[in-house]
Amino acid sequence: MSLAWFAPCSLLFSLLWAGSTFAQAEAPNSATSLLPDSRVIRTPDPPPTLSAPPGARPAPPSSLLQGASRAEDLVVPQSPLEVRIERTEGLSLQEALEIAVAQNPTVQQARLAVERAKAGVALAQAAFAPTLSSRANYQYSEPPAPGGTPSRQSHTLSASVVRLDYTAFDSGVRAQNLQLAEEALRLAQLQLEQTLQTVKQAVANAYYDLQSADARVAISQAAVASSEATLRDAQARERAGVGTRFEILQAETELANNRQALLAAQNAQQLSRRRLAELLNFPRPTDVLAEEPIEPMGEWDLSLEETIVAALAKRQELERQRRELEQAQARLRLAQASNGPQISLFASLDAVNDFKANRNSFDVGYSVGANFNLTWFDGGKAEAQARQAEIDGQVAVSSFISTRNEIQRSVEEAFLTLSSSREQIDAAKVAIASAEESLRLARLRLQAGVGTQTEVINAEAALTTARGNLANAVIAYNRALTQLRRAIGSL
Repeated sequence: MSLAWFAPCSLLFSLLWAGSTFAQAEAPNSATSLLPDSRVIRTPDPPPTLSAPPGARPAPPSSLLQGASRAEDLVVPQSPLEVRIERTEGLSLQEALEIAVAQNPTVQQARLAVERAKAGVALAQAAFAPTLSSRANYQYSEPPAPGGTPSRQSHTLSASVVRLDYTAFDSGVRAQNLQLAEEALRLAQLQLEQTLQTVKQAVANAYYDLQSADARVAISQAAVASSEATLRDAQARERAGVGTRFEILQAETELANNRQALLAAQNAQQLSRRRLAELLNFPRPTDVLAEEPIEPMGEWDLSLEETIVAALAKRQELERQRRELEQAQARLRLAQASNGPQISLFASLDAVNDFKANRNSFDVGYSVGANFNLTWFDGGKAEAQARQAEIDGQVAVSSFISTRNEIQRSVEEAFLTLSSSREQIDAAKVAIASAEESLRLARLRLQAGVGTQTEVINAEAALTTARGNLANAVIAYNRALTQLRRAIGSL
């Protein structure tokens, strides 16, 4: 080569090298420059774990008594051993739903609200019954004695032996109070039904979250095993003199990344187990396992339009809005009747003794009568209460329209998701079969010397993605199916 070409080439190479160095120096915002050297990053120490002495028995867990009536009965765990998880229970979805219905605190609170509303109805009904009462009064008096006259002391004991009171007419106040109490009971019952459906849907979603986490763990474990096999192949090829150090480093990087994904999946799995256990409210700390395989949980036989109509006909939320409108109208009538005339009747058997000399017996008598009450002016109280009731009715109507639109939208979303997920399941099955065959061929090509390590790694990544897509599609299908069942109240 002529020396005349050597000098320009050397100059060009120097300029390119200087330009590359300058570009690296002028790019302080790049991702690489922001990360410190991995060799100077210290791995944090793990948090301490509970160490129990050999043979030590865990302390009995502090349970919240269902019939607790004192603040002292509401206790929390006092020892780390009381919250240590030493029990594992595998559950199917149906078993989880049954446990949640029996033990979930939100469901228990809704049941107590129904019982309280029943007591309110009994209280309103009691206003229609007459009342029987007894009263007694003792009085001692010593009035002033002018002019030094002897003082006149008196002892008087009077008693209403039996008194009967009955409200004969109250302008409809008691009837409206009874209707309000009955509407409150119906609202509490609807709230209980809605709570049951909501809790069941939450438990089903938590169960699917756990299944999804289990699938990610299994897929990540398979990816780690495949990466380990690829690394062993790369090391064997290097020892045989047909591979390079670059292929080993590439395989080690892929293995480390897959292990990172496995650790994240295992963490998500533990969190999903705890969330499901919280909803099931076990009396003792329990680790929950999802026993059912990841597969479609059924089919949907209704069309979109039929599902919307069924949801609008059966949803408790809409019936609750109707009942709230009825309540508002009852409060309006109650406010209008509060200033109306009221008539009450009474009858009493009375006795009195003033403890005078030579009189140690009671004088007995009786009385009967009627009371009439009519409020002419109350400062606008009844009018204000009536206006509040009217506004509450308007709010109930507006909430009914909003709830109806929300239910229809949720049904449409779930129905479309169900249809899309069904197609995604079929596509993911095809993708898995293709990815498995592609990985097999990539390994054969590498062993024959006509393929590369990159092809194998790419095939492994494609198989992992395809497996994840299948699990996600099945879980999405089951979630949409659960949402549709929740929409028509059939969970």
